[in-house]
Amino acid sequence: MEYRIVLPEDMEDLAAAMKKAYLDEPWNESWTDEKAVRRIRGIMSNFESFGIKAVKANVVVGGVLGFVDPYADVDFFFASELFVVPEWKRKGIGKALLLELESYLKDKGIGTMQLISVGYNQNFYGKSGFVKDSVSVLYKETGNIL
Repeated sequence: MEYRIVLPEDMEDLAAAMKKAYLDEPWNESWTDEKAVRRIRGIMSNFESFGIKAVKANVVVGGVLGFVDPYADVDFFFASELFVVPEWKRKGIGKALLLELESYLKDKGIGTMQLISVGYNQNFYGKSGFVKDSVSVLYKETGNIL
């Protein structure tokens, strides 16, 4: 497995891998190609966005994507997506992607990663060193969703 920095030309390959990953449990989501590419491009167009892809035989099988989230006295990295295609899950790829990201962030002087997780994945993130903070994620539906 190779771990490489995401490049602008990787958007469609990342979207295809993410789309495949979300077809699996627990999400069972059916993304269109257009929506998947839009999601990847949306993340990667953020301020100081960055990503790492997992590649096997020139095929993207996973990725971690996010952006720098600056605060008054420290910068955080917000990981918006971490995904691995189903046939490569439980083989250490997600953990390796997080370790590669952590190494990159240390070199940039960014000492904290943040993410939002569904309950299903919290055990995985706990094993990777993540802990819950005091912030709650709140949401409100604003009407018809396209």
